[in-house]
Amino acid sequence: MNSGNRSIFPSARSTFFVLVAAALISLAGAFAFMYSGLYDVSAASGHNPLVAWFLHATYEQSLHRHAKNVHVPADLMTTANVEAGARLYQSTCVLCHGAPGQPLSPIGQGILPLAPNLLGATRRNNPQLMYWVIRNGVKMTAMPAFGKTHDDAQLWQIASFLYQARGISPHDYEKMTASGSGK
Repeated sequence: MNSGNRSIFPSARSTFFVLVAAALISLAGAFAFMYSGLYDVSAASGHNPLVAWFLHATYEQSLHRHAKNVHVPADLMTTANVEAGARLYQSTCVLCHGAPGQPLSPIGQGILPLAPNLLGATRRNNPQLMYWVIRNGVKMTAMPAFGKTHDDAQLWQIASFLYQARGISPHDYEKMTASGSGK
């Protein structure tokens, strides 16, 4: 029953060709899907759950990787920084992220995915991560890179406010974002 040098297992060469062919077919299929226009990219409809999961997981991993070497200033949580951050939040962030006790602006309502409620009580708002996002923005979202228009001290002030003000009441928010010292 000797079948010579033949084996029931495919050769490495034929396996390689099958893998290359499968990769090329997959690539051709991806391009065909892309150019078909079938995927709805409008901001008026929700994301496919698989796409949403994939994009959010990619965001989380990228954020943690790129922000790991950001050093938080020792004096970050001073009253002056938090109050200055509150006023900066009111002038630059509230349009998309909203504020306690205030309805979300029409611009904020039109963003998909909706910008997170950064002042929610359950938010972690790690200052290191918040600073990186505020400074660099996030691709394929409405989050701009404020590092192009604001200095590092201002970005850290916003990060300090976001950390300190989680769960802030509408009254305290209004008091803190008022002109002047915030008192």
